[in-house]
Amino acid sequence: MAEFQLLNTTDFVTTLEKESIINFLMANLEEYQDSRDNVSRAVEYALSKFPHQGGFVLIARKDEEIIGICVVNRTNFEGYFAENIIAFLAICSEERRTGVATDLLKQVMVYSKGSIAARLKPDEKIADLFRKSGFRQDAHEFILKR
Repeated sequence: MAEFQLLNTTDFVTTLEKESIINFLMANLEEYQDSRDNVSRAVEYALSKFPHQGGFVLIARKDEEIIGICVVNRTNFEGYFAENIIAFLAICSEERRTGVATDLLKQVMVYSKGSIAARLKPDEKIADLFRKSGFRQDAHEFILKR
């Protein structure tokens, strides 16, 4: 069974620890891959000491090795949008389909105050995991990128 480590704005997280988190995500996001810069910014935001930012990073470990990570950013949109958004969720390939992602999501629900959003396409493989964990598809998103 996995052990969980919660890192948030009150923790002192070294640059080396942040790099370890980012490297794990970059190696394991696969089709959900984003740029290293975006992954880094999401981690920095989650661990930020600034009051308008924050969230947490939840790490699943097995025998001291990282096997899963979830990065949750606080949105500060209380009431009219989810207060938290899952920025990244990754599990190492050897531990997929073992319940680690489900356990990570359960822990995310414990540590999050307010609603939690995750941006997914309805046909993505991981969408079933979110549905089984109690997430409901709410709306389609339209984005104007600049």
